[in-house]
Amino acid sequence: MKQWVMAFFCCVAPLVLADGHGELGLEKRQPDAPMTVTSVTLGQETTAISAQGDMEGYGKVYVTYHLSYNADRSGGTVDGQGRGFTEAGVASGRFQGFWELVDGVVIMRNVVSITDNTMNLDVIEFNPLTEELRVKAYILK
Repeated sequence: MKQWVMAFFCCVAPLVLADGHGELGLEKRQPDAPMTVTSVTLGQETTAISAQGDMEGYGKVYVTYHLSYNADRSGGTVDGQGRGFTEAGVASGRFQGFWELVDGVVIMRNVVSITDNTMNLDVIEFNPLTEELRVKAYILK
């Protein structure tokens, strides 16, 4: 499954890297969701960013991003998991993708597989200076 998601993402990534998501014809799954960063753990090989917040359709969400570095440490791969809690139950998601540092902002682009058999393209922007993290979720399936 991991290889399939990465292969799929590699096919979609060149299109996503363009700034105009509307050109892809992707519909937003929900309104943009601001998250509160709860921890950042820096490491030589990886960095972990954890956050929580409210997301329409998923309830109270907790997520952790694991960022691995490329050779010049200005980007690399990202993977992780998230859980959403509502009165109706729990949703779980796993994701993989790529990240890059653009003008001091970490931008992650992930394909997310969710337990309700849906799939998103999430574009996450994290500004370490202001501690702002925002998730934009687009429908893939």
